[in-house]
Amino acid sequence: MLSKSYSIKSTEVNRILQDIQQDKIGIPEMQRPFVWSKVQVRDLIDSLYRGYPIGFIVTWENPDANLKTGGKGQNKEIIIDGQQRITALSAALMGKEIVNEKYSKERIYIAFNPATEEFATRSAAIAKDPKWISDISIFNQPGFNTYKYINENCERFGMSGDKLNDAIQKLMLIYNSEIGVIDLVSNLPIDQVTDIFNRINQKGTRLSSADFAMSRLSSDLSHHGNDLRKEIDYFIQIYRDKNLADNIKKMDVEFANTEYYHHIAWAEKKHSNIFDPDFADLLHISLGVGFLRGKLSQLVSLISGRDFEKRTYTEEAMTEAYQKFDEAVQYTLNESNFSRYVLMLKSLGILDKSFAKLPDSYVNFGYILYLYLKKNTDFSNDQIEKYTKQWILMTALVKRYGSSPESGFDRDLRLISEANENDQLPEFFERTISQNLTDEFWNLTLPNNMEAQTTQLTNWRIFQMSQIHANTHAWLEKDKFTADTINEQGNIHHIFPKAYLRKNGFKQSEYNQVANYVWITQPRNLEIADRAPKDYMADTETIKYHSAENDKENAIPATLKDYDYHQYKQFLDERRNLMVQSIRELFESL
Repeated sequence: MLSKSYSIKSTEVNRILQDIQQDKIGIPEMQRPFVWSKVQVRDLIDSLYRGYPIGFIVTWENPDANLKTGGKGQNKEIIIDGQQRITALSAALMGKEIVNEKYSKERIYIAFNPATEEFATRSAAIAKDPKWISDISIFNQPGFNTYKYINENCERFGMSGDKLNDAIQKLMLIYNSEIGVIDLVSNLPIDQVTDIFNRINQKGTRLSSADFAMSRLSSDLSHHGNDLRKEIDYFIQIYRDKNLADNIKKMDVEFANTEYYHHIAWAEKKHSNIFDPDFADLLHISLGVGFLRGKLSQLVSLISGRDFEKRTYTEEAMTEAYQKFDEAVQYTLNESNFSRYVLMLKSLGILDKSFAKLPDSYVNFGYILYLYLKKNTDFSNDQIEKYTKQWILMTALVKRYGSSPESGFDRDLRLISEANENDQLPEFFERTISQNLTDEFWNLTLPNNMEAQTTQLTNWRIFQMSQIHANTHAWLEKDKFTADTINEQGNIHHIFPKAYLRKNGFKQSEYNQVANYVWITQPRNLEIADRAPKDYMADTETIKYHSAENDKENAIPATLKDYDYHQYKQFLDERRNLMVQSIRELFESL
């Protein structure tokens, strides 16, 4: 008979709220922005008042590590589904502040009209209206006297004492309302817990391993897990918007005075769109740096005290894992390391996360590799940057982390560490690159891969990087650089104008080819209009900006000046090869 992976019970709203207050249940979002609207909070309270179901809460207690003293580790139950509902209940019924999107603390006031039995979000008008109880959390405050309140407010509401008492008693029954709780057994692997959550929430937000890892960190108080969670989370917010720093420091005064915050305070003064990781990215990077592993499910197991050799959970393993993870986070968020990596990406031709960029997985692994080489080899800075740049570009070109980034991270970290242990790391890099970037790849595979329509194509982005790296000029410009044109959001122009091709029988999939795209300024775009290349390239106003060198910088065939739609497909083949040549020159320059 199969053992059940869960148990189901009913518990009262008040019991859950008490468990949260007493730190028996962890809600990581209590100090992260609350995403529900005030109307959603009102509707939740109204549903409880009317006896409607509000869904199940799903909790999971990580495996408890045995302490040397004989007790259990301080592992709280984690709410993995229902966090927003519980936070909403805490805000409305207990008067707890929530954190808004600006990282400022805020109260959500739910009002109640005892005569009409209506709920509303408190407005200025409702706050002044004597017919409304403007904040229902007053009934849960210490020392509240229901009898006294009824006697003092009957006249105000225009109700008899009995009717007002009935309404208030019904309101207070919300605290005794039952919520279904699904308790997942503690020995469930993280991947199974994730699968259960996602099956329950097929139409809602899917749970990721990163969410789990942040929840697990939040529940740990004895190894600074919650401090590490805050350090990661606050760094991301401040790095993206320095104006949030003051709000965060006001909201979380205690943490703002710790070394964990001081370590990331530099983010208040620096920001770059070139490398802008989210919390999942930083968790992956720290896991790779600290443990040479790629799967975040492994991080959850490690910080839960998993001893992979003995297949048990121990306090010793938990302590060691947290120490390694703490060191990795500090190394990852070190100002010098982070800033130098940003400069390295910039020198590779990455402009920002909107245009000349690479998918996050390649840039994330690049940072892991950069930090690994700094930490574990005696390579010079030039060597570290060379190997890191080459690896980033090679892996992106061959889509090495395309289908399963975590598995790819896991594999490559193992291969890199083994090569380093055998003093064969340079040979490993050279061998892996030569095996992937063959002549066949450059001459056949990559040109064929350039046959695509979307500007989101990684290879199109790398072509732009090659132009920025080479400091090229925008097409048909003498003084305007490609990077400046991109930064100023100039035009991605069709070399063969799409209206011209459409008029001559070409379909959208044919004229919207990346090989037909080029960065151009607005004045040149207007001059070209909807004419064939052989016509606009003969125009006296256009030709004065033209040069053979500028064509080469933009991978434009020298014969374009003779082309009309009859040569369009020939042009596409020629330009794809020239674009690949530009990308290859970028790689070989590293």
